[in-house]
Amino acid sequence: MRVCFVSPELFAWGYHGGFGFLTRTLGRELARRGVETYVVTIRRGDQREVEELDGFTVLGYPPHAGKPRPLRSILSRIDSINYYREVDCDFYHSQAVSYNTLAAQRAMPDRRHLITFQDPYDLDEWRKISTVDPRYRLTPVFRARLKVEVRLLSRACRRADGLYSQARFLIDKARGLFGLDRSPVYLPNPVETPRRSMRKSVDPKVCFLARWDPQKRVELFFGLAREFPKVEFVAMGRSHDPETDARLRKTYGWCPNISLPGFVSEKEKSQILEESWALVNTSVREALPVSFLEALAHETPIISGLDPDGLTSRFGYLVAGDDYSGGLRKMLADEGRREKGMRGREYVEDVHELGKVVDRHIEIYKAHLESRR
Repeated sequence: MRVCFVSPELFAWGYHGGFGFLTRTLGRELARRGVETYVVTIRRGDQREVEELDGFTVLGYPPHAGKPRPLRSILSRIDSINYYREVDCDFYHSQAVSYNTLAAQRAMPDRRHLITFQDPYDLDEWRKISTVDPRYRLTPVFRARLKVEVRLLSRACRRADGLYSQARFLIDKARGLFGLDRSPVYLPNPVETPRRSMRKSVDPKVCFLARWDPQKRVELFFGLAREFPKVEFVAMGRSHDPETDARLRKTYGWCPNISLPGFVSEKEKSQILEESWALVNTSVREALPVSFLEALAHETPIISGLDPDGLTSRFGYLVAGDDYSGGLRKMLADEGRREKGMRGREYVEDVHELGKVVDRHIEIYKAHLESRR
């Protein structure tokens, strides 16, 4: 069995993102099970055209840097077609439907194409993003572009042999957005659960785990540190924009109860999550981020204004109107916070445990192979 992941990014060569992290995790675990696994993605940083990573093969198509953005995007997708043909796989599994999905379908129309909806954006999502990032203002031109994009991606969905969703609440959303005549099947994302007892920090400690991009609104997290001087705040991650990253570190790095470790190793991340009393998510919008699952795997409740699949309300503190300070106060005063975290871990072990999710992927691939015989 040969599987190719179609992904807009990979968690390597200086790039850090949720889709990339999931793709790398699934690629590594499938390779460990003996599945011949490939990833075709755009080349970033010092990435070479062909790389071996965690037991699977990565093919990177040229980014056409230096050319105007629309042109380089088109040229890259055209180039990618030959890379999808080169890996010659049984399955092309898109981690989110995109123009990459269309390119893979064009390249290998007689193979099985699967799509997992990770974070589909409807107009309401774009409207939320436009409030914090002026690059995405809903101008008439931008709205027209979105309509064309949805129409084309709907075509990719109709051509797909299998449709899946990483979160239950995204099933109806994807069906409505892309006009699907069938409901995507629930296929949860994987997370690795630490095989050790969790030891929380003696003193209050909360963490932030995300890129410092506009929609994540990390400034709200930093603002809490001034309001709660006796709580330690650890902001993992950084901005992809060097100027923004430097500005944020200069503005908030002096605060004695703020730590800014940047991107950390998996071991360091696990330690910070274990010690933290809560994960604070200040995003203006999300799907179901991997960080929620990672926090719960470490028995760490969530403080957020978002409630994907009811995880925040069940295993944390759901805030309204950006009242993160109220959520933090509630967590600090709640003697049941440890129980919330432990119940969250039980949920993750039952639904998102790494081995179970990888087994489910393999079952799906085998079922599709059997259906062709």
